[in-house]
Amino acid sequence: MKSDMMKSLVEVHICNYHRDGKENCFDKGAKDLTDLLKKWSKEETDKQVKIYRSGCLGKCSEGIAMACYPEKKMYLDIREDDFKEIRKMLEKSLEEAKTS
Repeated sequence: MKSDMMKSLVEVHICNYHRDGKENCFDKGAKDLTDLLKKWSKEETDKQVKIYRSGCLGKCSEGIAMACYPEKKMYLDIREDDFKEIRKMLEKSLEEAKTS
């Protein structure tokens, strides 16, 4: 086994689960939101904020679901137009993680 240090200080898991005939985050725009956040993270945070496409977080009925660490917070009913607010929240989390 080999180990290495992770570069990311903040991790975000966005449900991108898709299931035919049932409510799911993918159909609500999760892919586009994830792509936007991945691009932002790469260009603006040097990947210190890591964005992951996750499987089902068990909250598809409540809109796009997003889990953030190290805060251990779950955000629900997210929309693509929440991008700016999410970005500000993640920038704040990154600053807090840097000083911890």
